This record gives sequence, C-alpha cells and structure tokens, in this order.
Amino acid sequence: MTDDPTERQSLETTRRDVAAALTRGVLGACPFLGPVLSEAVNFLIPNQKLDRVIDWIHLLELQVTTVDQNLERIIERLRTEEGLDLFEDGVAQASRALSGDRRQHLANIIARSLTQDELKFAESKKLLNLFQELTDPEIIMLLFYSERQAIGSERLRELMNRYPEVLRPISREIGLPQDQIDKAALQDSYRNTLVRLGLLRENSAEGLTSLGRLLVRQMHLLTPE
Repeated sequence: MTDDPTERQSLETTRRDVAAALTRGVLGACPFLGPVLSEAVNFLIPNQKLDRVIDWIHLLELQVTTVDQNLERIIERLRTEEGLDLFEDGVAQASRALSGDRRQHLANIIARSLTQDELKFAESKKLLNLFQELTDPEIIMLLFYSERQAIGSERLRELMNRYPEVLRPISREIGLPQDQIDKAALQDSYRNTLVRLGLLRENSAEGLTSLGRLLVRQMHLLTPE
C-alpha cells in the first residue's frame, strides 16, 4: 500500500474507471439483467477478467430470457442472499473460465437455478461446487459419458471429432513412447476425477451416476416451454 497521495488518487481513479467500464459493458450486453447485476460485479473481479464476466452475463441473460418465466421473480431472487450468493459464485468462476464452452455451461447452471419453480439453494450450490472442481477436459469427458449409451448419437460424434486429444482411446502397452504414456496417464486422471466426485461409476462402461446425469442436465441449454 502506497503512502503517496498522488499515487493513491491514481489507483482510486483506475478502480473507478474499471467499474464504470464494467457497468457500461454489462448494461450494453444485458439490458434486462444488467442494472441489477452491474453494481455487484464491480467489486468482484480485476480488470483483466472483465471481458470474460461480461460475456458470461450476456450468456446468462440469453438463457434466462429464452424461457417463459416471470422475469420480475428472477430479479427478486437475485436480490436475496441465496440468489446473490449463487451469482457471486458464477462471477468468480466466469472470471477464470478461459473457454467459451465453459462459460456457456456455467451460464446454463445459474439460469436453471434462477428459473426453476423454487430456488433450491443447497442443490444449486452443490452443483456449482462440483462444476468448479472439473477441468475443461474432465467436463468434455463427462459429456462424452453422458452420450456414450446413445447409439449413433450426433452429439457423441461431434465430441469425438472436436476433442480427439481427450477422448480418443490411448494404448497402455509396454514400450510406448513417453509422450503416449503421459497422455494415457492424464486421460486416466480425468476419468478418476469423475469417479472420485461421484459423477461416473467405478466401472465406467456403466456410465454416469444419478448425480452425474443431474449435473449434465443443468449444464444443457434451456429451451422455451
């Protein structure tokens, strides 16, 4: 902390500029949710992560306004301690989410929490915590196992084509090059994490657990009623 009054004033000016820029970004991207959320966001994240959060809030608004819901009720939920706590968790995770896919899944989870008939805080908090535990490759593998039982699934083919480095089977034969051994070890670790978190059955051929299927459902896009 500096004792120089000029430097302190400069730092405060920078903070105000960042807050103002964030508010303009949120309001511009999200005319519905922006006003109620921008003030809370201003104090939660550093400047270099603003774009990720603004993108995430835009995705959240798109999801919330996709379904036929009482939008005023959603705003009231965001003003409750529980609703604000879930939103703050979302902001914190969004600020660290490097991929657009991860921000979209996170927006879907929060949107489903806010638009269901009753705000189930403990359930939503648990699912957010589970989602936070997963790396991007582990999320990809979770989605893969959710589609694995669907023979001829277009989504399964899409995942395999898009993420071969995560999903393509890797040989465990003795004498393989070290890079192949490393890739196999990482692939095993992704699967082991899903098992440890209770999302995938010990025998992965049996697919996801009930908790795993619940998380995947929450990660899916909302559709109009």
